[in-house]
Amino acid sequence: MTRKSGRPRPWLVFGAASLVVLLLYLPTLQYDFVWDDGTLIVNNPFLSQASPFELFTQGFWSNPKVEMSQSDMTYYRPLSNLSLYVDRQVWGLQPSGYHLTNVIINTAVALLTCLLLWELFGSVWPAGLGGLLVGIHPAMNCVVTFISNRTYLLALFFILVSCYVLLRGQRDHRRFWPVLFGVSLLLGALALEASLVFPALAAGWLLLNRTRYRRLMSWLAAIVLPLAFYLLLRLGIARVPFASSVTYWLVAAPLRVINTFGQQLQLLLFPFNQKVIYVKTEPFTGFSVYTILGLLFLSLPLYPLIRLGRRTGRRGANDASSGAERKRNPRPRFETDTVGWFGYAWMVLFLLPFAHLLFLGPSGRMLYLTVPGVLVLVTALYQSTRPQRATSRVLYGLLLLYAAAFSVQTLRRNPIWHSQLSLSRTMVLEAPESAGGHLNYGAALNKAGRTEEAIEEFRTAVRIDPDFAESHISLAFALVDRGDLTGAIREFREVVRLRPESPRAHNDLALTLKHNGQLDAAIVEYRAALQLEPNSPVTLNNLGFAYLTAGNFGPAIEALRTALRLAPDFEAARGNLAEAYRAAGMPDSAALVEGSEQ
Repeated sequence: MTRKSGRPRPWLVFGAASLVVLLLYLPTLQYDFVWDDGTLIVNNPFLSQASPFELFTQGFWSNPKVEMSQSDMTYYRPLSNLSLYVDRQVWGLQPSGYHLTNVIINTAVALLTCLLLWELFGSVWPAGLGGLLVGIHPAMNCVVTFISNRTYLLALFFILVSCYVLLRGQRDHRRFWPVLFGVSLLLGALALEASLVFPALAAGWLLLNRTRYRRLMSWLAAIVLPLAFYLLLRLGIARVPFASSVTYWLVAAPLRVINTFGQQLQLLLFPFNQKVIYVKTEPFTGFSVYTILGLLFLSLPLYPLIRLGRRTGRRGANDASSGAERKRNPRPRFETDTVGWFGYAWMVLFLLPFAHLLFLGPSGRMLYLTVPGVLVLVTALYQSTRPQRATSRVLYGLLLLYAAAFSVQTLRRNPIWHSQLSLSRTMVLEAPESAGGHLNYGAALNKAGRTEEAIEEFRTAVRIDPDFAESHISLAFALVDRGDLTGAIREFREVVRLRPESPRAHNDLALTLKHNGQLDAAIVEYRAALQLEPNSPVTLNNLGFAYLTAGNFGPAIEALRTALRLAPDFEAARGNLAEAYRAAGMPDSAALVEGSEQ
C-alpha cells in the first residue's frame, strides 16, 4: 500500500477501507424486512403503483392502507421514496436487493469520507481510518441493516459529495463545480430534512474563505436556488408542512436535548452498551450524568479551537506550511482553525437540534450524519499538535485496535436486524420498560403462530402503559383468535374509552359483541360509530346485518339500502339487503335487488 518513497498509495488505502466495510455488511443480504419496512415498502400500494413523478407530490409515509396523522406527514423525502420505488421495480419484494442497495451506499459513504478527510488534511492514513470508522461503527449499524433508514444513507452520501465539491472548488475554479454542488445539495435535502443543515455550514465556509473562491456569487447562488426549488416542491406541489418539534424541544425541554446529545456522543466513543431503543426516563429528562457529558462535549473542544485560532492569527492569516512539508504533501492546506470550527459546527448542528429523535426510532441514526464532523474536528485538533512520528504510530495502532473492536461489535449486533422476531426480542431484553417493545415482540410472536406467548407480551405492554391503545387492540384481537370473546370485549371497551372519537374502535367492539351474541349492545356501538362517520357504507352494512340477525327487519332494510346507495358496488350490502327483504316477506324486492346486480 506504499510507494517506493514510503508514502502510502491513497487509493489502495481507501479501497482497502471500503472493502472491509463492504464485507462486514454483506451477510445482511440474508435479512428480512423489519419494523417500518412493512408500512413503507411491503404493504404499500402507493410505492408499487405510483409513477416516479407522483413520489414527489406526497409525504414520505404515503400509504392508502394506513391512516396517517398530520404529524406523520411532515416528512418529505421523495428521493428516498424514489430509491425504494426503483428497488421495488427491480427486486419486487425480495429483501436481499434492498439490503444490497443499502450496503453499496454505505460503502460509498466510507469512500467519500476518506476523500473528504484527504482533501482537508492531505494525510492518507487518517483519511483511511476515518472512512473505515464511519463505515463500520456499531452504533450506526441500524442505518445499514434497517432498509427504511436508507434516508440517512442517501442524505450523508449527498452531504459528503457536496462538501467534497465545495473543497475542490477552492483550488479548482472550473464552472461545473458550483453546479454540481447545488445539485448535490438539492438531492440531499430531498433525501432527508436534516440535510438542510449543511447549506448553512457551507454558507459559513464560503464566507470565511471568500477570498479563495473566484466565483463566490455562483457558489452562494448554488445554495439559494436549490433551497428555493426544494421549498417549491415541498410546500407548493406536495404541500407537506415542516414539523415544529425541533424548535419545540430546544425551547421547551433543553435539558432533555442536552442529555440526549451527551448520551449519543458517549455512544459514538463507546458503542459497547448500545440499545436498539431508549425509553423516556429520568436520566433523559432531569439532571444526570448525561447532562454533564452533554455539556462537556459542547464545551471541551472550544478551548483548543480558540487557542488554535489565536496561534494561527499570530502566524498570519494563511496557515502556511514549510517548503519541505509542501514538497512532501503537495495538496493545498486549509487553515486548521477554520477546519476545526467547521467540524465543531457540523457535530453540534447535525446532532443537537435532532437529539430528541432518539425516542422515535432506533438509536444511532443521527450519529450517522454527525460522525464526519466529529472526525474533521478531532483530526484538525490532532494535526494542530504536530505529534512526533513515534507518537503518531502509537495512535494509529490504537485506532486500528479500536476499529477491530468496532468490527467485532458490529458483527455481533447486525443479526439483531435479521428478522422482526429477533429485532423485537432484543428490544424487550434491552428495554424491558418499553410498552412499544413488548407490543412489537407480541406482534412478531403472533405472526409466528405463538399466540399464547404473544398474549403475555401484549398484557405486559398494557401493564406498563394502560393508556396505550395499540396494546389493548393487539391483545383484543389475539384473544379473539384464542376464542376468549369476553376478554376481547373488555379490551375493546378500553380502546373505546381511550379513543371515543374513533369509528373503528366502536366497530371493532360491536363486531366482537355480535359474535358473542350480545346483539343489542353491538347495535348501540354501531350506531355510535355512525354518529362519528354517518356515511360509512361498511358501518351501515354491519348495523343492518346486526338488525337482520336480531329479527328487526325494518331498520335492517333502511341501513342496508343507505349503504348500497352510498356504495352501489358493495356486494356484501346487496346480499344482506336481499336477505332482509326475504326475511321480511318481500321476495319480489329481494329478487329486484339481486336482479340489479351488474
